[in-house]
Formats: sequence, C-alpha cells, structure tokens
Amino acid sequence: MRRSVLGLVLLVGIALVAQTTIGSYGTVSSAKAAELNILNVGMLQGVATLSPFLAYEDSEYVVFNLIYDRLMSYDEDLNVMPLIATSWEVESWEDADDPGTPTIDEGADRLWRYHIVEGATWHDGEPVTAYDVNYTINLNLQPQLWSYTPYINWRWADHATAVDANTVEVYLKIPNVHIDALSIPIIPMHIWKYYGPAEIQYSVTNDNPIGSGPFKFVELVPDQRVVLEKNPNYYKGEVKYDQVVFLFYGNDQVMAEDLKKGNIDVAKFSPLTYESLIDEPDVGTAAAKKYYQSTLGFNCFEESNGNRLLLDENLRRAMHMAIDKQYIIDTVWRGYADMGYALPAPVIPYYHWEPTASEELAYNATRANALLNASGYDKWNSNGIRLVNTTTNPYATIDTPLSINFQIRNDAAEDIAAAPYVVEFWERIGVEATIQLMEESALETLIYYTCGHDAYIWYWSGDYDPTYILGVMTTDQFWGWNDPFWSNQTYDQMYLDQLSLTDAERQTAVFEMQKIWYESSGMICLSYPYGLYAWSTKNFDNWGDPVAHPGRTIDHYFGAAPLFMELEPKDGGDLDTSSGMLMYIGIGIAAVAVVAVVAFFLMKRSKDGGIAGPPKEEKKTGLE
Repeated sequence: MRRSVLGLVLLVGIALVAQTTIGSYGTVSSAKAAELNILNVGMLQGVATLSPFLAYEDSEYVVFNLIYDRLMSYDEDLNVMPLIATSWEVESWEDADDPGTPTIDEGADRLWRYHIVEGATWHDGEPVTAYDVNYTINLNLQPQLWSYTPYINWRWADHATAVDANTVEVYLKIPNVHIDALSIPIIPMHIWKYYGPAEIQYSVTNDNPIGSGPFKFVELVPDQRVVLEKNPNYYKGEVKYDQVVFLFYGNDQVMAEDLKKGNIDVAKFSPLTYESLIDEPDVGTAAAKKYYQSTLGFNCFEESNGNRLLLDENLRRAMHMAIDKQYIIDTVWRGYADMGYALPAPVIPYYHWEPTASEELAYNATRANALLNASGYDKWNSNGIRLVNTTTNPYATIDTPLSINFQIRNDAAEDIAAAPYVVEFWERIGVEATIQLMEESALETLIYYTCGHDAYIWYWSGDYDPTYILGVMTTDQFWGWNDPFWSNQTYDQMYLDQLSLTDAERQTAVFEMQKIWYESSGMICLSYPYGLYAWSTKNFDNWGDPVAHPGRTIDHYFGAAPLFMELEPKDGGDLDTSSGMLMYIGIGIAAVAVVAVVAFFLMKRSKDGGIAGPPKEEKKTGLE
C-alpha cells in the first residue's frame, strides 16, 4: 500500500467508548512494566499482519521493518546505508555476451554482487548467511510474488546464487546499475522454505515473525497493539530501551491527550490536532516533509469493469484541471502540504519534477470546459450533467452521462474532507460523481482484484530511489501495484532505460517519464502532505530534528527508523496512570461512531535458485 466561496468542512468527532487497561501491557504485569523502559508509539492506522508479503498498510511496514532487516536502508538524511549487505558492486555477466558481437558487451551491468554481514543471527539464534539472502531474492523472482516487484522481478532478473556464506550474486536479464535500490526485507530460509511461493504471497500469516532486526516480536492484537522487545544480540548494537509498543487509536484527539500526559511518547497527527499541541509544555512538534502523496486515481484499464469513459485522456485531463488543489491544501491540510505534481516527492529534490507554467494542468474550469466541448461532450441534460454527443466515442454510446462513482476510504479523515470539494469542482464542468465510503480492504479488493473502480482517493509512499515509485506505474505492475491500471509504452521503455543511467542522464529520463505520467492524468497527485509529529519530552531524549533530517521520523518505511535506534530513556519516566488513559484504544475495541463531513456550500521465468524446500513435513515454523 489511496469547494464561489467554497464551503466549510466540519469534521464531527468520533465518539468512543473504550475499554482500558491501566498501567500494563496485557501480558506484562504493572510491576514488571514499571521496571522496563518502554517507548509507546501512538498510531491511527491499524496493523492486521506482519507478513512482509501480505502487508500493504504503512503502519505494517513501520512495525515489521523493526523485526526484519533489509539488504540496505536509509539514514536520517535519506542516504543509502548498509544493513544485511555491508557492501556491493556491479559487474558484467560474461555468459550473457553474444560471441557473434565481440565488440559489444551485452553482459555489462548485469551482475550484482552483495557482501553479507558476518556474525548476525536470527531471533531464534540461527546464523544469518548469504544463503538466506539468496533464498529471499530467488523467492521474489517467482511470478506468484508481487510485493517487491518494483525492486526486482522475474521479467528483468534471472536468478541469484550464493557464492559462499558471505557473498550473493544476482544475474540480471537487462542492465541495471542501481544495485543499492534493492531494499527488500530478508527472511530466514530455515523457516520459510517449507512453503511454496503462492502460499507465501497469499496465505502464510506469519503469526510469530522471526527476523534479524533490532526488535523481537512479542505480541500482536490486531487494531489494538503490537509489542516488540529489543534484540540484545543485534549485530549493529542494541537499542537503549527495552520495548517499543504500538498502540492503535480510533481518534487522534484521545491520542493527543495521552501524549500530553506522557502515556505515549510519539505519534503523527491530523492538522487540527497537531496545531493544538504546538505550545503544550513537555511536547515537541515538527511539520516535516516526507515521502507521501495524496493521490486521486482513475480506472484506466482497457478491460475495465468500471466506467469506461475514464479511458478518455481528454476527460481525465479536464477533470484534473477542474480541481483547485491549493484550496484543498489550505482547507483540508491547513497549509501543511506542497502542491502535487508527479511521482518522486519534494523530499527527494534531485528527482522531483514540476511542470513549467505552460505544461501545468493548473486549476482552470474555463479551460477544462473548453476541452470537454472540443472532445464531444458538449451536450448537457436537465440535471447539469454532460452527455456523450458523438457517435464516434469509442468508450460509450451517444447521450451517456458523465457520471462516475467516487470511492473514499471511510477511516481517512482528510480524504473524507476533500472528497465533497472535488465533487463540487467536477460539477462545475458537468461531471457527476457519487461518493462511496468503504473500508480500505474493500477498496483494495475493488481495485486490485476486480478492477471495478471508477475514481478514488488513496495515497502513495515510496522509496528514496525513484526505481520503486516509477516502477509501480509500469504495465508490468497490472494486478500488482498499479492501482489506476495506467499504461504507456514510452513510459515503460524509459523505465527500463533509466535503470542503466546515472546522474544527469538519469534525472533527465526520470523527469520525462513524470511529464508523460502527469499529462496523461491517469492518476492525479493532489498534494504532498507533511508529516505532523508530536512527541513527549517526559520519558525520552535525543528526538532530533525531523525537519532538517526527514528520515528521523516514526514512519520511515524502508528499514528500521533511525529515530527508534537512537532514542535514550530518561531516568524514571513520568507515566500518568491516574486518569486511566494508558489504554489500548483500538479500532476494534472502540464502540465507534462515524466521521461526518457537513456544512458546505460547494463542495484517491527465472531459475529455481534453490528456493524449493524439502518435501512438505510436519511444520512447526511459527508462520501458520
């Protein structure tokens, strides 16, 4: 894993009746908890799985990245740093050369070699070796596996081989010099080898995850809490506190009250709640740029089960120009966001593209209406909705109204707030949109499994190398990550080409790809919202500055967050249990009411490589 005077949006608060557990963490007694240094992290988005292959929520990545190490990660300044792989190099694959063309090196940049850390162990005490890395990479080259295909997949990688216990080589079908972009979690072969690729991708629940990361798994209660304890044998050194506990809330105002009391130590908040914390004593705050995009997608699939009129690029471009993004930024995000354009976010300035004034599909209802008139939608019905007014439209018959469904996640407050504005913007150009609130899991099913969506608001977070986020929009990612099912042959070829480019040449190619994507408007980047963080200074030191160092946040998705590794507990934390507010306020244990939006005027095939295990036997792996 997504508005004239335009009217006021009023978010009616969520009423909660929550069960509480004072001074304890379920399986840990109050007395024992008092002896531990516990970092309590508040979250609004729940965790349903800790399988690296089933997860799609950002919150799930945050947690399992503390359990599983990746080959490499990113430091607080978003620079690549080694983890399981201590160093790496790109070489030629001589066997890929064609003897008939001796002057051409077809094998150039087609061999990746990784040197694997020595002395690391899995949480069950088994050693981490190159054979685990070899197994993980070859597993991800199976066609059934889609979770990490933007990093590596069977279409452009052939196989991996463990040369010895500390060296792995990956043989590529196409040249790729970006060896340090293979940021995939490494899993233990001795546990996962008993399962086939399809089982791993779709059904292995991983109930007791065993990784090599800085924290060990203790407990997961879906939508209530996750408890992890420090790994005292972590090869990069143990953290300075005993546990990290993620507590899931149904309301960030309740979460803010716990933060002020010191009952949780850090969380990310919505704009209004964040602003209420800025001047609170013993609370630090930061509005930090992060890799996050609020996106509005359309169903662009040729075999769409949604409204096929959205295959018309002119219609999508007109709907793009009809949206006043700045108004949404000012009203919904209260200014805590940058204008949205394309794929890599502004937090990675070298690859962040913005259109020139002549290229920009800026807010302009007059221009949008003119484009629709010229595209054969120049007839209106009595309800103010445009109609197809030509017999040559390939997507619908004459007099078909421009009416679509607009799918919105029912637990995403900002999306719920933005949706009525977007509907009103589109009404100005004669496009009718009906909002449908749904669970995020239902939205995922609608998009990825049935392709029955029309338009939707969702989000994307991405890696700091553009390989990942550019890759999700390729045709290869249909039925994988490509949620708008948008496709462009030139874009696809340029994606493959840029894998072997560096520096200015690569930047130029990446910019051109983003321009193609932006102008087609298969997905609209509405904004790049900031991360709005607040932390208590009562219990921990060394919070640092996430504005100056954007990787120093709790939702650093691509490896263990540097912040979690460097926090230091104060002597005798100031835990307040008198009010009964130290509680598991989960989506599942709250008697939940509804978020409502009201009062507006105008209103997202390779080699086996050793992945096959022995014949199925009685399994006690902990993954069931």
